[in-house]
Amino acid sequence: MNIYPPVEQRFSPFEFYSLMRKNNPIAFDEGNKQWGLYRYSDIEKILRDPIKFSSKFGPFQIPEEYQENLNRPSLLNSDPPYHRKLRSIVDTLFVPIEISKLEPRIKNIANTLIDNIIEKGNNNTMDLVTDFAYPLPATVIAELLGVPSEDHDTFRQWADDIVSLEITNESDIDSIRKADKTVVDMDVYFSKLIEKKKKIPTNDLISHIIRAQVDGHSLSEKEILSFCSLLLNAGHVTTVNLIGNLVFSLLENPQEFKRLQENQNSLIKPAIEETLRYRSPVQFLFRIANADVTLSGARIGDKVEQKIQKGQGITLFLGSANHDESVFTDPERFDITRKNLRHLGFGNGIHFCLGAPLARLEGQIALRVILERFENLQLNFDNSDRQNLYTKVSPLKSSFLLGLSHLPLFFKPKNR
Repeated sequence: MNIYPPVEQRFSPFEFYSLMRKNNPIAFDEGNKQWGLYRYSDIEKILRDPIKFSSKFGPFQIPEEYQENLNRPSLLNSDPPYHRKLRSIVDTLFVPIEISKLEPRIKNIANTLIDNIIEKGNNNTMDLVTDFAYPLPATVIAELLGVPSEDHDTFRQWADDIVSLEITNESDIDSIRKADKTVVDMDVYFSKLIEKKKKIPTNDLISHIIRAQVDGHSLSEKEILSFCSLLLNAGHVTTVNLIGNLVFSLLENPQEFKRLQENQNSLIKPAIEETLRYRSPVQFLFRIANADVTLSGARIGDKVEQKIQKGQGITLFLGSANHDESVFTDPERFDITRKNLRHLGFGNGIHFCLGAPLARLEGQIALRVILERFENLQLNFDNSDRQNLYTKVSPLKSSFLLGLSHLPLFFKPKNR
């Protein structure tokens, strides 16, 4: 059984997830030798148990010669106690009180991007992703890291090459080679930057990581490189898709967009959280069983047990958990006034997304600036046929992320 949504449903996998929750909530994929889990309770339980379930990704269809680069240890795929040591280096820098200090600068970047869009004209049309949703968080994380923001086109290509790697199905050797080369290119780029910052430290994340010590020892070159590439990619990819998914979902549901416009101050934050639930940018996470584990309930109402063997991989479908009927009322409806917002969009447990406060703040500022600067915002293609709307958008070529590579919009600028 294939545990992943079909390619044609990448931007709308909800029906697939619903069927899996109902009929195969704990399913085994013979082709990939992995388990797929779809229910909120099972997924939350595993995310909260790093002892029984490891975050070390393992091979996942990647040939041995590419393991060193594509599965290197990092904050993302490490277990305690090493994970705690790595996280302690940057944890305090991403707490909400520290992130809130970035608000004026993020607003400035967002308004500058809108100024550029309006000045460019293009008959009052834009590509939300290329013109706004991508450069906003890319510029912010570049400034935080201390890398030149003018290189953000390069950053985007690196991110695209890595997230489009299909490690969930039969190996695509071309995409594996491309991702491997991307890691090498990033290492070369950051190695030069690290050498400069060792000689002349500055007040940025990379300089902070270089100075950091774990158990009295500085990080190795490879550990610093892993931190740099992870923070660069993770620091903007999720937010790009959050902004794109948010705007698309509002335009797809005009009654919710109208409600937001009438109650901006009270509904901007809930709109962000509902997007993280409804169209979660990160669709799944991997874990590996550290011991034989038994999970109960092969189907809803059944008392069948499934035994996961030590060493087997498990794919946790966050996108499905966030649509679980047993947790969320009317889960297939995009509702920015929803009361229950305990989604798993940023994961859970010790690996809860480090950048969640930053992504939330960027999303809130992006939405507020869009509402302040534009009126008559519309999809810039024929969307009268709601049934076939998803066939007209450009989903990311990624099974891991849910988002759009392009979102053409029509707008009318507001007078300032």
